[in-house]
Amino acid sequence: MGHAAIDVISGTGKVASTRRSGPRRTALRDLTGICVEFEQIWRSAADCTAMVLSRMSVLAVPVLSLLSVPMLAAPAISGDDPPPGGYPLTYSLASTVSPAALTAAGCSADPNCLTAPAPVADSRVNHTRLTDLIEVARARTGLSADGVVRSGPVPVTVFLPAGEWLLSKGLRLPPYVSLRGAGITATVLRMDPTTTANWQYSSIIRHNDVKTPGSTQLVADLTVNGDCRAGAGAPAPATMPARPGQDCDFRGLRGATTNMGGGVAVGDGWTVRQVRITNVEYFKIWVYDAKDVRIVDNRFDNWGGAESGDEDNIGGGRNENVVVEYNQFDRTIRGNGIDFTNAVRPMIRNNTVFTDRAVADARDVADYGTFYLEGVPEATITANLLYGAHIVLQSNSGYEHVGNNRDITNPRASTVTANRIVDSFDAGVTISYGDYTGQDHVMRAGGGNLVHGNTIVRPAQSGVMIIGQADRQKTSADTVTGNLVENAGAGGAYEYNTGAGTFDTSGIAIGIGAGDRVYGNTITDRVDDKHRRPTTWFGVQLGGRNAPTTVRGTVLSSANGSVNTVTGVIGHAVRGASVASAPGDPVLTAGTLTWAESEPQGGLPIAGYRVFRDGRMIVDLRTGGAIPGNLLPAGDLGSYTPVTAVTVGRQGETLSLTATADGTVAAAGRLVPVVAGRDYTAVASYQASAGRGQRARTGIEFYDSRKVRITRTTTANIGSVETAGLWITSAYTGVAPPGAAYAKVYVSVDDTARGDVHLVDRIGLVAGVRTQGWTDPATVAGAAYHVVAYQPNGDLGAVAAARAVKP
Repeated sequence: MGHAAIDVISGTGKVASTRRSGPRRTALRDLTGICVEFEQIWRSAADCTAMVLSRMSVLAVPVLSLLSVPMLAAPAISGDDPPPGGYPLTYSLASTVSPAALTAAGCSADPNCLTAPAPVADSRVNHTRLTDLIEVARARTGLSADGVVRSGPVPVTVFLPAGEWLLSKGLRLPPYVSLRGAGITATVLRMDPTTTANWQYSSIIRHNDVKTPGSTQLVADLTVNGDCRAGAGAPAPATMPARPGQDCDFRGLRGATTNMGGGVAVGDGWTVRQVRITNVEYFKIWVYDAKDVRIVDNRFDNWGGAESGDEDNIGGGRNENVVVEYNQFDRTIRGNGIDFTNAVRPMIRNNTVFTDRAVADARDVADYGTFYLEGVPEATITANLLYGAHIVLQSNSGYEHVGNNRDITNPRASTVTANRIVDSFDAGVTISYGDYTGQDHVMRAGGGNLVHGNTIVRPAQSGVMIIGQADRQKTSADTVTGNLVENAGAGGAYEYNTGAGTFDTSGIAIGIGAGDRVYGNTITDRVDDKHRRPTTWFGVQLGGRNAPTTVRGTVLSSANGSVNTVTGVIGHAVRGASVASAPGDPVLTAGTLTWAESEPQGGLPIAGYRVFRDGRMIVDLRTGGAIPGNLLPAGDLGSYTPVTAVTVGRQGETLSLTATADGTVAAAGRLVPVVAGRDYTAVASYQASAGRGQRARTGIEFYDSRKVRITRTTTANIGSVETAGLWITSAYTGVAPPGAAYAKVYVSVDDTARGDVHLVDRIGLVAGVRTQGWTDPATVAGAAYHVVAYQPNGDLGAVAAARAVKP
């Protein structure tokens, strides 16, 4: 079947009509509207529309799902609903879109088809016979050995009947010579592990390093077996590979090291179709320095007691116009599903990946089966179904900076659309910008990517994440629209450091960019029998904490009023980066939570803390609660003496500091016995009573046994700014220096004006760091507790999970 014919095969194996009716015209108008925003990259909206359509499947369902934002915005699906029509529900070797395998009779009827002799036990004889037959086929094509066309050219096929060929070396196919078997399980090519000297960095089937413009060839309907587990790899379904993650059996024998025997290494114009790759140590399908390649309807597994190396299942680089479609990856695979580097315009569509946490754990890996495009512009990833795996577009800066990876290309003008990602081990879709320093090189900035119409269910982290290492790495706005993200953070972390900022689990997390368009998305956290507590903290997070990049001017509403729909999340629909730090190391002991103070950020003080049990708030603690383990006696206000120009007084049970001159007002309390070398934390709450609110700073004075002061240190945090009518907290932790025997709490307010009055309350000194606490009157065994600080405007800070400690 030719390429054009494959294009119109649907996922159900039926030919789909290429005629279009009214809905497509409406979709085209919608697409044109989206593309108007892309004119900074494409010469016109019309060029953009033509580009997207040319790279989309001609199937109606993927195109309409790309463009139908209103349908996707309705949170009607569940992660447990069956996938859309055309997706396989389970891994199967049965063909999805491929024609029937060639038969012996079919080959005999074709004058340009040569049938191979039956295999024998000797791998060298098999290799010699097949190599000789391939040379006969090459001569018939009309090409010389160096690829020069003498006549024709005429495509010729070598047919391998049913049987297993043990090979001492890989088979090299010249241009226009195809290799076809009798069926995906009927014909098997197996590497002979006793000939390992012939296999390093080589493949069982590969091109012969000769390029002939316009050549095409097909490898189809057979199994490639690398004999990683000796004699294994039969097409017998398995839930776990044999001895998961351990080296191949031939490793260390006869000089074998790593990268011994890949599957198929393609050349220009190749199509690989209905090939099963199993039990292979090196790359399973390698697409390097090749163009116009189609990887269609293949199967990847480690069934029948097999295992493989951890190289990519489909990998390579410097390729162009590669189509990867309708392939299936079983839960027993090892390594990335797809990983291309420095490629241009790949189309990855209608593939299905099945992974299993039990398999990952058995190999002691966090992730496998994922699709990576590194330094790849103008990619299209559409209509794929990924279980556990996810999609990552990133720069190629993570490789050794030599050769093709000396210069850096960031993700640009790529489209990720209509994919369904379920239970991913990480964020559902990640776009990561990066570069490196240390030598002269070219850095190609990225941006202008479209993430649209994807369904992302129960990702371990955020649904969509866009991050970077420096603002200069991204020069065009990305667009994230029409996606459905459900139950982000399920089974994963509530907070994670990406290396480019720290994020709390959100439906969509944006860590870099100016003017990104993020609207029309539906973000929901829905509790049911399988998802028993909320895990999504925020709908959209704009900016990561401690990030090296900025987020500016994000557009959260389209011209026609489309906004994000956020329901069921624990925190807010939108949150920024300038939030309070996470409370320090919360501990749950016999129903009592204790934690260290959060650090204010962005000039906004901390107004209080909220405690969540299983994703639901159970208490709001305004600043002023009891200090657990306070070394100071209750009501100890009379011991405070002036340190600066200040009058120390009392307003009821509150300490008052009245400035007698412009400048800092400060006072210190009573001496408290301490132990040298231990951590101590001083804490106090402040409020401006008269005059302007200023920065409040708490500190500790340490004294020796003679009660002579050794040191005085205070917090340098600038976020604890007083607000009239609102108590704010400042804390400082220090180590008692050698010789220390006593300590005093030191309270101060900077830059006051004469006559200003500042109130100080909740003064404490504790051994350790935990100055906040609360006891749950209805402790639930096994429940997840989180503590979050919040600012006066109500914005929640970073999330901290409590760890249970036995009394």
